[in-house]
Amino acid sequence: MIGIHSVHRRLAELTEKAERLGGYERLSILEQKDIAHCLKLNAQVVRRIDELKQLSFIAYQANDAEWQHELCNQLDALEANLS
Repeated sequence: MIGIHSVHRRLAELTEKAERLGGYERLSILEQKDIAHCLKLNAQVVRRIDELKQLSFIAYQANDAEWQHELCNQLDALEANLS
């Protein structure tokens, strides 16, 4: 199953509405602020996933199975919340 983070779902909703209205500038100020907020949260989620994957690779290269397992658990928990 592919998870969709709530931030991604909200961005999709706002994008579809903007397309129906004829552009993002036609969204309300509140909706435009919501897009900016969602983009910021999206960047944080992506940054954290990338960080955990990079650290996991470093742990693998260092042959530190315990650290790698801990990082993979954190990544699994984060990805489990993508719904």
